[in-house]
Amino acid sequence: MVMDQGADLYTILRLYATKYKTPTIGVATFISFLEKYAKHYAQEREDLAFWAVDTGRKIWAELPKLAEEGKIKLHTDEKGTLITIPQFYLDVLQQAYKRIEDTSELPLPDEGSLQIKLPPDMLKTVNLEIDLPLLVANPPVGPLPVYKLVFPESFATALIPGAFFARRLLEIALLKLRHYLRNHNNKEYIQHKLAPAFMGKESLLKDALNQLMIRPLDALREMERAGDFSFPFWAYLTSQVKNDIKKKNDFLPEDIAALEAAYIIDVYNNYYKGKVTRQKEAENAFRNLENQLDKPPYCYTLDDIIRFTDSKGVPLLGQYSQEALEEYLKRKTTHAEKDSLPELLIVHGASGEKWFVKKSKLLPLCFKLLGEARPRIRNTLSQRWFKLLKEYQEEPAMYDPEAYEAELWDITQRLYPTLVSVLKDPQLYLVHEELERSEKGLPEQTRLFYKGALVPLSELLLLRQKDLLADVRMLLPFWYSIPMLVALISFFKRKKSKAKNRQSVPSSADTDMEKEEAHQERTVKKHDRSRELRNVAETTKTRLIPPGYTLDSYMDSLLEKWNRLINPQAKENLTEDVRALTRDYLRKTIRSLRHAPFTQERLNTLAETLVDSPALQKIPNRDALKIYIQLYMAKLLLEESFGKI
Repeated sequence: MVMDQGADLYTILRLYATKYKTPTIGVATFISFLEKYAKHYAQEREDLAFWAVDTGRKIWAELPKLAEEGKIKLHTDEKGTLITIPQFYLDVLQQAYKRIEDTSELPLPDEGSLQIKLPPDMLKTVNLEIDLPLLVANPPVGPLPVYKLVFPESFATALIPGAFFARRLLEIALLKLRHYLRNHNNKEYIQHKLAPAFMGKESLLKDALNQLMIRPLDALREMERAGDFSFPFWAYLTSQVKNDIKKKNDFLPEDIAALEAAYIIDVYNNYYKGKVTRQKEAENAFRNLENQLDKPPYCYTLDDIIRFTDSKGVPLLGQYSQEALEEYLKRKTTHAEKDSLPELLIVHGASGEKWFVKKSKLLPLCFKLLGEARPRIRNTLSQRWFKLLKEYQEEPAMYDPEAYEAELWDITQRLYPTLVSVLKDPQLYLVHEELERSEKGLPEQTRLFYKGALVPLSELLLLRQKDLLADVRMLLPFWYSIPMLVALISFFKRKKSKAKNRQSVPSSADTDMEKEEAHQERTVKKHDRSRELRNVAETTKTRLIPPGYTLDSYMDSLLEKWNRLINPQAKENLTEDVRALTRDYLRKTIRSLRHAPFTQERLNTLAETLVDSPALQKIPNRDALKIYIQLYMAKLLLEESFGKI
């Protein structure tokens, strides 16, 4: 035994075990051996001189350390203390696979051929047809056990190091199959047998067999591509080899080796075909995803993207994995060419929403939102001004351009927060500039910025202050167009209002009595208000809930119709978002209408407004959502705390 790997105790133990072909060593025997060996070579090997003196004490001092590190196991029987070296089995297996290319005619190593018996904790038995595809897809990593591969019908077993499943096992199988084809004119026989399955492709069949015979690693790469010819070629080849060998009564070692190879190649061939198919399916799914992002409404949340389907209604998530989708979104939102934005942008809303918008669709999205917002904003402001002018009143927004712009922003923020988020997003300016620098340039009518600043909102909405005010005045009776008459009436209304205010100032003597009366009046009104709200709620329940349902059961039924998210947490979050939005909106409305009646019609209007709001307009089955919101409002109004608002 020559120790050329250093003279540490663990190395010496492994070399000793290899030389005597045993994983178990008696401590007393080993001490005697090492003492003699070290003294004999002490003059020639300085690293062995350490073990030549006081050998037993030094070995006993080192053994517990090696056992604690897991390199050896110590146990005692009637013969004394014994050392077991688990690495011995791996060393034997590695030595066998070093010679594997020179033994292509022999089956894969097993416990019988290696004359070893692995401990149960080092051996993991796997079935070729069930477990091998999983190991090929996810090769083991880290500290690996030895795998005992059991072939169908238990005609053979093989010991495989875990690291081999990635590719090495397939390379070995190809070499064994090549050896089988080289013997006894098997190649010509197989080619003849496969010819009917490849009519019109005889030259491809011949080339594939020749490639396997001459350049097996090139044949492996063709298998990995799983082309239209490659996959059926390997499937027919392995099937033919298996059928031919199984016809024999007795298997020779080379028959077993070829049969093992055929089974292993068949597993890898199916794995690569499935992998390529999944890749193509994922590529098509991502193309569908990009096409969806190109369609209105152009802005999508992550939940929207997860619910995307193809033309057949099949969800795209499933055709690609969740991890692949996350990687796609990360890449599309972060990778970009020099001096340009990524292909996919993230727009953040004022309430924490996050929308994904394609860069090429940000300007179309902006103009789409402006077009949708214009009629409603115009109508809202027109109604407000009409009421003011009818009462001979006015506000700064009617005459002051700055106040008018501020009023437009305020209304837009309330009615179309998504539009405000897009307009105030710095990315909008960068996209605008990028398009201006492009070859096609930016059409004049689509410009949103002038000298680095956003064009006034009144121009973007095409709502000029003077035109809007003129349109409102045209709706009033003719005498409102006579300035002197309007000024006179307005003067007397202000004077009358001041007189009322003076008369309403109480004397000190009556203050306490008036306060008490006011308190009693507020108490009565509060009770009346609570009763009014409860009456509206009861009417809503009677009108909307079908026979056989309770309020909660019918709401649960409606919930399943409009909230179709599969993920339980996402589904719960969406439900709570809708309820929170409804609670807040109802509470604000009741507070702002303290002196106005709250009717069934008003509750219906509130529900319609919520369903049409930007936050909820993407939810499917809007009819079910509207009824759900109406019933949820009714449920809130029946609560004592809501009645006291």
